[in-house]
Amino acid sequence: MIKAQKISPALGAELQGVDFSASFDDAIYNEVYQALLDNLVVFFRGSEITPAQHMAFAALFGTLDEPHPLYPHVEGFENIVLLENDSGAPPDTNSWHTDLTFKRQQPFASILVARTVPAVGGDTMWSSLYAAYDRLPDGMKRDLEGLSAIHDMGDFRNSFAVDQGGLSGEERLNESVGRFGHRIRPLIDAHPVTGRKFLNFNEAFVTHINSLTTNESNALRTYLANHMNRPEDQIRWRWTAGDIAMWDNRVTMHYAVADYLPQYRCMNRITVVRDRREDELA
Repeated sequence: MIKAQKISPALGAELQGVDFSASFDDAIYNEVYQALLDNLVVFFRGSEITPAQHMAFAALFGTLDEPHPLYPHVEGFENIVLLENDSGAPPDTNSWHTDLTFKRQQPFASILVARTVPAVGGDTMWSSLYAAYDRLPDGMKRDLEGLSAIHDMGDFRNSFAVDQGGLSGEERLNESVGRFGHRIRPLIDAHPVTGRKFLNFNEAFVTHINSLTTNESNALRTYLANHMNRPEDQIRWRWTAGDIAMWDNRVTMHYAVADYLPQYRCMNRITVVRDRREDELA
């Protein structure tokens, strides 16, 4: 029996009772999945999970993502993203974002394992998109209901707009825009399993609000970004080595706090693209 200890009213729970060295079955899947739906992000303290066990646990929940377009992977496990940062490789995830919303299939969940953490700093924050929607004034809810937003690679432009491999930054940027493309998503959406409404805005990857002028779009984007940055909707996790975090990427955003340099931080992440439960309900 898994025990869940809530961390805040808006989101987050620490789970106890999962043995990552044992075989995983549907009973574990059902309990963890329900805890995830209820709390949006769940944590397991101090595991000794191996990369193979990490893969097996993630595979319970659905289809795993292909290798990341930018980041390296753990040796021998191309589906596990290797996130290593220090003063020589500063992080680029210190902004509020929901992962890869510009892809055709928006990722369902991420499962992040802390391998090496700094002595001080390096926390990660999560925020509830349900709570962000619930706090909107009724009139704003009605106004946003019929609007959609264009998602593209956003902040990742910084990685491509530099000369590399014999190509200019402009050439690399044009190629990457063609490769990653754009997605148009409603600003007010509903979770595919719970049916609950959420504010589907992503500060890092939303570049324009449809049906508005650029000036109007920029003003609304600024309003939404400020509206969503409320401590009441957030939790902050202080990592220790072996900790695991799993979050529902459809209804949360997160921020990896980059306050630990020049210390070293190493994390392993698997992204589950398709939700097994959503497929079963389809």
